[in-house]
Amino acid sequence: MKRIHSIQYLRAIAALSVVALHTGKRAGESLPGPVHDALPLGNAGVDLFFVISGFIMWSISRRSESDPVDFLLRRAVRVAPTYWIATLAWVAFVTLVGYSWITVTLPHLLRSLAFVPHYSPTFPDEVWPVLVPGWTLTFEMFFYAMFAATLLIPDRLRLGALPLAMGCLVLLGFALQPQAAWAKTYTSPLLLEFVGGCLVAALWSRAPGGMARNVCVLAAGVAILCLFGLDVDVRDHLHRTVIYGSASVLIVSGFAGLGDALPKMPLLERLGDASYSIYVFHMLMVLPLAELWQRNDVLPKTGLTAVLFVLVTMFVVCSAGLWLFRTVETPLNRTLSGLLRARHEASKVASR
Repeated sequence: MKRIHSIQYLRAIAALSVVALHTGKRAGESLPGPVHDALPLGNAGVDLFFVISGFIMWSISRRSESDPVDFLLRRAVRVAPTYWIATLAWVAFVTLVGYSWITVTLPHLLRSLAFVPHYSPTFPDEVWPVLVPGWTLTFEMFFYAMFAATLLIPDRLRLGALPLAMGCLVLLGFALQPQAAWAKTYTSPLLLEFVGGCLVAALWSRAPGGMARNVCVLAAGVAILCLFGLDVDVRDHLHRTVIYGSASVLIVSGFAGLGDALPKMPLLERLGDASYSIYVFHMLMVLPLAELWQRNDVLPKTGLTAVLFVLVTMFVVCSAGLWLFRTVETPLNRTLSGLLRARHEASKVASR
């Protein structure tokens, strides 16, 4: 797939918004009022990721072989190993530090590593894995499974089949109001955000539009976030999808349409490349740095020092994310992708 630089920029923005949210929460009331009040907008980074994921998956599938098994294996290789390393590193960290308020059990860990939705023993009301940001990956993996299933039907039907299937699941959730963790996840309105990304990719590939249209679409998405995003109840997935999801669809559409009209931003693009490592590893930096800042008696807890704490933490997270991308994520992906290609070639030879 041809690299779309503007989408890489958005991936970086999505990851950094989540890091800013989690870091800002640790600074709490010490932050200046406007900054503190704007923190909830960081939640929309997850919704951006979901829409971007749908966009990328649809774009990839139109330009590569559409074998469902190969598709799922490629996605597993891309997502799982880095997440497993981050999860095990988090378990080791909380065990060594001795965070008694975090409960880690073997069933909890195994379900987390297997991307199985389940209630957290630490936060009993939440469907969260051991590494809390990994809750989004249970949605990602289910979307990949649903997307892979559509690869079995003719191309002309896929764009209608995926929204229909996801829509039926969401309607089923409204009708039954399930309480089981897996059922709540697999019938959540958040699934529609992936569909929105697919629809944006399909529209963009056929009618990317001009500068004026895409600027207006982007501005509309930003306006929705600014006007309505501060009051979103993130636990209400319907409310979240309506506000953050619709804003994210418009923002992704506008950014994709602007494409090469945007200025080149190499650093932001590199952060976009590393956005997955930044996302899954960031709590390993945020939590200890937050404790150092909170326990520090030298610096006063003023608005300025709180902002400095957030900026320094984000710098550390970005630097570590770039390093982890180069030294962990990329080598793993190359090695495992090479094995998949060898397997694919061997199966082609065997079938002749």
